[in-house]
Amino acid sequence: MRGSLFLRIAAIALATLAVTMLAAALLTAQLIRVEQRQDLDSVLRREVSALALGLPDQLSAAAGSDGTADAAQVDRAVQQYLALHPGSQQHLTVITLGSRTVSTQDGPPELVELNRSGALPPGVDGRLLTVSSEAGPLRVLRTPVVSRGAQVAVVSVYGPLAPGLDQARQAFVRIGLASAAGLVLGGVVLLLALRKALRPVHELADAARSVDLRDLSSRVPEPGGQDEVAATAAEFNRMLDRIHADEQKRTELLAAISHELRTPLAVARGHLELLETLGPADGQTAADTAAVARRELDRLGRIVDDLTALNAGADGTAVEIGPVFAPDVIDALRDRVAGLGYAEVEILDAPPVVALGDEDRLTQALLALVVNARTHTPPGTPVQVRTEAVDGHIEFRVSDTGPGLAPEVVDRAFEPFVTTKNLGPGRTAGLGLSVVKAVTEAQGGTLELQSGAGGTAGAVLLPLID
Repeated sequence: MRGSLFLRIAAIALATLAVTMLAAALLTAQLIRVEQRQDLDSVLRREVSALALGLPDQLSAAAGSDGTADAAQVDRAVQQYLALHPGSQQHLTVITLGSRTVSTQDGPPELVELNRSGALPPGVDGRLLTVSSEAGPLRVLRTPVVSRGAQVAVVSVYGPLAPGLDQARQAFVRIGLASAAGLVLGGVVLLLALRKALRPVHELADAARSVDLRDLSSRVPEPGGQDEVAATAAEFNRMLDRIHADEQKRTELLAAISHELRTPLAVARGHLELLETLGPADGQTAADTAAVARRELDRLGRIVDDLTALNAGADGTAVEIGPVFAPDVIDALRDRVAGLGYAEVEILDAPPVVALGDEDRLTQALLALVVNARTHTPPGTPVQVRTEAVDGHIEFRVSDTGPGLAPEVVDRAFEPFVTTKNLGPGRTAGLGLSVVKAVTEAQGGTLELQSGAGGTAGAVLLPLID
């Protein structure tokens, strides 16, 4: 597996290089073929132009005193002209005089042979064409020769395309061989460069494999520079930091939950064991003992309910969003607070406005704020619940005049089971504020907490419905 990335990159790079070289060879061969054909076309046009202009003058010079020339004079004039303008290895000139043809003696051998056998394909007047023949593809240009207003001959000039094609093939082969050699050399250099470039990646992978999930304090080395490998190593370490922090929080949370559950369980177990030792004569003692056990079991139930609510708020389940009439929430809160028997809790009337939220969950959150205020302040500390419409939101504010929380506690007050110095050693703030935060955010609202020497205030804000 270590070499899979190396091999993939090398294969892609070499394939790209090979395709590029092949394309370059094909393009070069095509350019050579086109250039050769253009050169041949220029020769054919030049030859036809010279014949079309010079041959009529030659015929006029061969004519008699009456200005006319017989067939013999025309043949002689054409032969004299062709003697002055012989063919070349690039083309063959054929002049048609009625039913007779006269051609240059020199020219490409394959065209001379085709002309002798009468196998040269005809052309079209005034058009430069590519025609097929037994000797391969040919370029042909044909034009009539006019003298004294009459057509006296037809000139056809032929040029073979095979030499240009052969030259293009040879160029393709040469470039292909050179490209193959370059590909081999380039492949070796590429493999060496890739091996060196990917060495930090392999080192990073080895370091990542060495990280023990049981000890998340280890980190991978971060190479110098600002390339992708350095960025990956840095991001991997940041991920480990987050995992380490989450693991520490999970460990602390489990320890806190264990502590919170163990205490009421121990108290309830002790009192239940005491009940087993009591007889009929200990009626009042048995009743008191049973009441203590019941309270501790109720406390266990509240902890489980808070954990359930915390999970429901975190994933948005068990929250039904809809219109919430603020006075109805306050009335429900008064009933719940009265059932707890809390004194010195003042709940003011709410304005007749409608917010967007879940009435049951909102009441639960406000009750948790009231319970939190009464639990974590000295006896007799006043607690007030005030409701106001502010800037498109409804604000439910629960405040007390207690000693307030330490600044470092305020920053972590919404975390489950945060230890607070105000409660004494080994005690925690439970799940109250974390439940309030989760339930509030599940409704699309926000939770604010302010604390100082003059007391603590928690506010739940939900959007108003126009």
